[in-house]
Amino acid sequence: MTNVIAATEATLCRILADVLSLDVVLPQDGFFEVGGDSVLAVQVVARAREAGLVLSVRDLFDHQSARTLAAAIGDLPAAAGDSSGAATSAAPEESPRLTFAADEFGDFEDVEAGQQSSDIDAGWETFA
Repeated sequence: MTNVIAATEATLCRILADVLSLDVVLPQDGFFEVGGDSVLAVQVVARAREAGLVLSVRDLFDHQSARTLAAAIGDLPAAAGDSSGAATSAAPEESPRLTFAADEFGDFEDVEAGQQSSDIDAGWETFA
């Protein structure tokens, strides 16, 4: 295992443990098997991006353990720079907006922007 993948794996284990409120998450533990759900998946992706890792919710669904996810994203330059796993803080004016690709959350055929579903406003805002 390369150092980049090992660092990415360790970072992901810490993020998963923190988001899932667990003492430890092992590299081979499946995200959903140890208590993860779709809402927590979004939190994991946000925390990973803060740590400089580039991944999507779909990546987490496709590669559910830190080991397989790190192997899938470990060769990305963003993961190579920080072997400590600590998130680097940027000034607020430098922080990018967290955005997700349109297909990261599945198919929302029944919900259109502004349409009410079960008395809940389902308006969506997209960023270009």
